[in-house]
Amino acid sequence: MTTTTTAGTVTSDGGGQIEHKPLMSGPALLMMNLGFFGVQFSFGLTQSAVNPLFLLIGASPEQLPILNLAGPVTGLIIQPLIGAISDRTWHPRWGRRRPFITAGALLCAVILFLFPFVGILWLAVVCFWLLDAGNNTSMEPYRAFISDRLPKSQLARGFLTQSMFTGAGAVLANLSLFLLEKVEGLQRTAGNGVPYWMYVCFMIGTFCILLTVLTAMARTKELTPSDEDLAEIRSAPKGLHHAVREIADAVRVMPVAMHKIGVVFMFQWYAMFIYWQFVAVSLGETVFGATPEEGGPAWEEAIGWSGLENAAYNFVTMVSALFLVGFARRIGAKRVHAVALGLAAVSLVWLSQITNQYLALVPMIGLGIFWASAVGVPYLMVASMVPAKRTGVYMGILNMMIVVPMLIQTVTFGWIFEHWLDGKGSNAIMLAGILLGLGAFAMLWVNPPDEADESPIVPLGAKRSITVYDRVVVGSDGTPTSLYAVDRAAEVAQAAQARLVVITAYREGPSADPAEGAHRDLYGVDAAREAMERSVTGLTRERARYIDQRLVIGDPAQALLDAVGANPANLIVVGNRGLGASQGQLLGSVPAGVVKNAVCDVLVVQTSALDEERVLAAEETESG
Repeated sequence: MTTTTTAGTVTSDGGGQIEHKPLMSGPALLMMNLGFFGVQFSFGLTQSAVNPLFLLIGASPEQLPILNLAGPVTGLIIQPLIGAISDRTWHPRWGRRRPFITAGALLCAVILFLFPFVGILWLAVVCFWLLDAGNNTSMEPYRAFISDRLPKSQLARGFLTQSMFTGAGAVLANLSLFLLEKVEGLQRTAGNGVPYWMYVCFMIGTFCILLTVLTAMARTKELTPSDEDLAEIRSAPKGLHHAVREIADAVRVMPVAMHKIGVVFMFQWYAMFIYWQFVAVSLGETVFGATPEEGGPAWEEAIGWSGLENAAYNFVTMVSALFLVGFARRIGAKRVHAVALGLAAVSLVWLSQITNQYLALVPMIGLGIFWASAVGVPYLMVASMVPAKRTGVYMGILNMMIVVPMLIQTVTFGWIFEHWLDGKGSNAIMLAGILLGLGAFAMLWVNPPDEADESPIVPLGAKRSITVYDRVVVGSDGTPTSLYAVDRAAEVAQAAQARLVVITAYREGPSADPAEGAHRDLYGVDAAREAMERSVTGLTRERARYIDQRLVIGDPAQALLDAVGANPANLIVVGNRGLGASQGQLLGSVPAGVVKNAVCDVLVVQTSALDEERVLAAEETESG
């Protein structure tokens, strides 16, 4: 029976450097993502409570777009800058991302506590700017933190967990608006025109973000960079202008697939900003017969019901997030996101026409499925296609693609709302649905990437030369013949977008001379590690994006068989003869054992043509 002594995920960052990341347990992964609950609670309040609060203290509906300028501007400036700066940061105690995540959360907590006490519109706008600044300071490094901490094999699960906590935080934020509005003792209004139930919502948000973010940051440690990475971080130029230059450089070499995502985001995020600003106004018109100008209990009920609407779609997000990554792996992330956009388009157009408050909850199913895709799939796509060392800056650039449409919306939609949409919230929601539909068509119109640019974690939609293998397993002892087999296995894995698993088996105890014509085994873990290093160093990111490295004690053939298990969708790649095999021998002992016992396909690579006698002689000379 074999015993695995080292099982880590190894990725190459384009230059051949090997990066080891240990697997995280389920509870540890949940703890790491816990802070997303608090951050999203804060973000949920900005979506659902801030715009009604603006209206309560004197704003008019046509002013809402320009009053929401804080979100896109702070996102445009802060997230990419914080991402670039955090990429260049390391502290032995505080780490790389955690200082920024914690600082942003503390700022959010202070503003959430103060926000409902504000009674002057311009002061509320200042608070909104500060709240969005805190949200953006936390959010981007947090997403990069997930990518930093997890090996490639757990990235999908990590971003899925993020989506679940994101949905849970938004559900509680919006549900609190609905439930607390029904509490009779909290329906009185303070002197600034804000009802007491809204005060309580913001107090809950203050508690949630402090508790969850501080707990997650205290319980989750960052991985210490390698000596080479630390030297690079310390030598990297500091300062704002260098961060700006790095962003510009990253944009110039950005993968084509990210540009394509930006086209879709133009429709998607313009539409969602309309929805968040005008859902309460639309429900007031079509369901409750109330307007913000008239105010009164009916308008407050519309505000509370808009919270329930948002809670409903975020609850659907929590559930559907469990399935979207699986669908993306089957049909491609491009198609999954296009379908999700189409569902959201139909949902919002329908919502703008519904007059029954309970029926108005049904379209939230489609919107929730879309939101699960929007907050998870694009980030997972980007994390799988960019260099790990620049994850922070690329996550920031992705956020720029989100906030630019929002920025355009804030400066254009007020005029559109008043002059083209007759000042009706229901017309605004209908337009949002139409824009999401255009986004769905844009996603289908975008050409899929070349096969070389495809992602093995969440496929982007390219056609694959080979589609039958999930995992390609190859053994290597670091010798030229085994490296030749590894090279062929990498080509097959790249074509199939499959996992490449490189296994080095070794024996414990003192080295023993093999019998003539027998397979030459490795002895000792140090020799195995050296062999593995030789095996994977040449597998650059362009040739194999996703590599598992395993050092296994025991028989090489059995190690390969154990790696594939009983899954017929795997492939084992072996050389026909290893070093030490007899001349003229058709199959060595390892490939013969694999071919005899494997339940999956076995690709036997012709390695006997290599000059083994010369290689053996050279090794004996070196050892002598």
